[in-house]
Amino acid sequence: MRFSLLLFILFPLCTFAQSDSTRFYSSCLDANVTRALQYVPQHLAPEFEKRFKYENDQSDYLIKHTSGIDSLLIIFHDYWRKSLLDTANNYDGELATKLCQFFHVENTKPIDSLKETFNAYIKSKNLFSTDGIGQVGRLYDLLVWRKQTDTTYSFHINMELLNVRVVLMQNFVTLGWEDYASLGKFYPGGWAVTDALYCVSDAYDKKSEKFLVSYLAHEGRHLKDYQLFPGIAGKDLEYRAKLTELSMANTMLYSLIKFFISNGNKNSVNAHPLADYNVMSDLSKRLFHKEFEDDINKWKALSVKKINSTAYQLLKENTKAMRSSYKKKKNDKA
Repeated sequence: MRFSLLLFILFPLCTFAQSDSTRFYSSCLDANVTRALQYVPQHLAPEFEKRFKYENDQSDYLIKHTSGIDSLLIIFHDYWRKSLLDTANNYDGELATKLCQFFHVENTKPIDSLKETFNAYIKSKNLFSTDGIGQVGRLYDLLVWRKQTDTTYSFHINMELLNVRVVLMQNFVTLGWEDYASLGKFYPGGWAVTDALYCVSDAYDKKSEKFLVSYLAHEGRHLKDYQLFPGIAGKDLEYRAKLTELSMANTMLYSLIKFFISNGNKNSVNAHPLADYNVMSDLSKRLFHKEFEDDINKWKALSVKKINSTAYQLLKENTKAMRSSYKKKKNDKA
């Protein structure tokens, strides 16, 4: 299956001081390591080059991530590395063949059809993973962890109170291709399914805005949007969730804006960079009357309240437009 109901938020562990660092991490998160190699910061070059510069991965990534699923991780590791270094070709078919061989499935079948086999394998190792093998951006991903705890959180999204089941995940075997591509600097902070949120527990101070806004409110918006707009596209999910963040953030508002500016890419096939660009472009048009304002100092000249209210207004307008579009589609089918 695709992660149509399992879309990741990226958890920023730092802010960017240099333009080359910005380009480097932005390229990593856009699944383009060849471009990232042009901007790799000096202090990261030795490890990054070990991982990606040579014919084979010469780093200790696989050693550090050893577990009971080493053979499966090697398959994904090879697929990620090829795909990250060669954006012109698609290695999904090769991955499907290797997975079918690994799971002893006769003939090569679509990766989406391996859901039950994959789930049973992970369970047999006393581990936890996503429900089936899904895609993040253009790449199939593998997230596996050793421990999880169920809890319930009550929180607001703007004026609405939600009571939501949250699964706290700990002790990860692998955090997927984003973690691999960025040397562990960025990774999924969590995701939403139709009836629960999944949270990388150790990524957050549970009292911080990163948790309350960039995790709970962001993913809570996904939950609501699954109900409001069945089959909603990933880019629209992320656009609405990021507007929700900007409508609610206070102490971390300008850091969020800087992050969205740095990682926005209007040509990306990945939902997050595309949504980053679209959110900041629409806000720029409304607040600065230009296509895309990338000067963070100009954003800081605006009050938190003004940015919050403008983001919320854009979200309401988008909700109205999408309701109208869904109603029209429903009437056309009738």
